[in-house]
Amino acid sequence: MSKLKQSSIKILKINNQTYLPYQLHQLPKFFDKYTTDFFNLKGYCYINLEDHSDSFNLTNFKNRLTFHKNLSGSLSR
Repeated sequence: MSKLKQSSIKILKINNQTYLPYQLHQLPKFFDKYTTDFFNLKGYCYINLEDHSDSFNLTNFKNRLTFHKNLSGSLSR
């Protein structure tokens, strides 16, 4: 088993499965801890891409993926 070492949030690919990171307070509406394929790592919940709907836009998700500390002052809360 390989260790996951990362200093930034990333989309992970494990065993030919793609996992997308979410913060706990931003989980999607379809998330159900009993039926969704997910795991927690360093404060993020990684959800399997196959659990997302067909209308999910992965490119848009990748473009918005950032650390809060990297946002400019006008975009941060």
